[in-house]
Amino acid sequence: MKGPISVDLLPYSSEKVARRKTAIIAVFFALIVGLLATVGAAASYRASAKGTNVLAEVVNLPGIAEITRFAMGSPGTTKVSGEPVNFLFLGVGGAGHDGPQLTDTIILATFDPKQNRLAMLSIPRDLAYPLGNGRFEKINSLNAWLESSNPGQGAEKTGEAVGELLNIHIDHVVRVDFNGFAKFIDALGGVDITVEKTFTDNSFPVDENGGWRTISFQKGEAHMDGARALEFVRSRHGNNGEGSDFARSRRQQLVIQAVREKLFSLGTLANPKKIGDMLNILSGHIQTDLSSWDMISYAPLASQIDRDKIEMRVLTDAPDGELVPANVGGAYMLFPRKPDWSEIRSIANNPFLTKEEAAKQLMAQTQATLEIKNGTTYEGYAYQVSQKLKKQGYQVSSIGNASHRGYERTILFDLTGGKKTTELVRLKKILDADVSAATPTETKGHPVVYGQYMTAETLDSTSTEILVVLGDSSLGLINPSYDTSQNP
Repeated sequence: MKGPISVDLLPYSSEKVARRKTAIIAVFFALIVGLLATVGAAASYRASAKGTNVLAEVVNLPGIAEITRFAMGSPGTTKVSGEPVNFLFLGVGGAGHDGPQLTDTIILATFDPKQNRLAMLSIPRDLAYPLGNGRFEKINSLNAWLESSNPGQGAEKTGEAVGELLNIHIDHVVRVDFNGFAKFIDALGGVDITVEKTFTDNSFPVDENGGWRTISFQKGEAHMDGARALEFVRSRHGNNGEGSDFARSRRQQLVIQAVREKLFSLGTLANPKKIGDMLNILSGHIQTDLSSWDMISYAPLASQIDRDKIEMRVLTDAPDGELVPANVGGAYMLFPRKPDWSEIRSIANNPFLTKEEAAKQLMAQTQATLEIKNGTTYEGYAYQVSQKLKKQGYQVSSIGNASHRGYERTILFDLTGGKKTTELVRLKKILDADVSAATPTETKGHPVVYGQYMTAETLDSTSTEILVVLGDSSLGLINPSYDTSQNP
């Protein structure tokens, strides 16, 4: 791929300054023309959805309302602060596709204007969305039923629902359909993609009637038009490790990155017709709460992000991933490895913390001797947890079964009198545990502490500093099984 374009604006380069000014004027003119061209289409859409007339909706359009406020000098125009901004990008099939409002693409993007950096987190479409009372639905259907119950507001309502699930505030939502995606890239003049793996997909859908054809991609640099880029991001049955939704999510991120680079290149910004074409295309294929002023405010900031300041992450069911698969009523779904959603919510709330950095925070910082007892009904679970904790730098003196099998919560018994606070905090996070400062008592010559059900848990070693009695709350660490009746 081409690197970022460097434009020299030093005083002695008057020719470059003149070209830059011309480009800026052309861009501004094209934006105004394009925005005016979309007013009619947007007003017609709103009028149809709400049952009002077009003229009434023209003055209520977000952009028009803001222009009025701006002209009158009243507050309300968009101002970009220095705080991170969360965007939710949704990709749907659109008209002519089976399940037109199902989201094949769900990407949470966080933009940090202070440090000019961007983080993208892909959410798999098979993630189990909790409906309550032990019921789940795939998250890719969320937009469909919210659009059905809230015509014209499905994308915005989906943003609210996903934000509540992940315990974050989503500032803006953008939903684009397949046809708009392909036409937009064609208007850009295509995009340059670095294909990471050679792969072939012999089952790429021709249409919603069930036809198939073969597509293939070669590793290396590739220039793609809209149709080719759409194949690249939609392929689901590729070989060479490219047949999973996780691989597809990674490819979607690559295309978004390529679109950003092409969109903010000088060749695009200096072409008023190209910008006008793109705006006209989007007007019929996009649903968003972004206003015209939002776009104008964010565009110059987004153009300044360097490639090395873009973090890309995909939630997966890999051995070290955040998800686990399950069969729910015959449907394949993905559940969070930690049933309380704490791990995924932490990722969403700390988007610029890499997976390696997060793992490092859970490594033991001081020596602490652990004794682990299995208080769950899963045989061998204490051994599995001990191996996991040893890899993270903890010393395990012994393992065994607890007196009571059926603990709901994992309990950490601090036997040091508060001398291992750092490790207790770290283990509490790793195991989703409660902490007890119980003092051991002597029973028949052995130190004993009393657990969650007032059962006596005997210590096997006098050198133990922290006794870990495993309960169901820690099952996300290894996840020997997943109970789909749980409601996060």
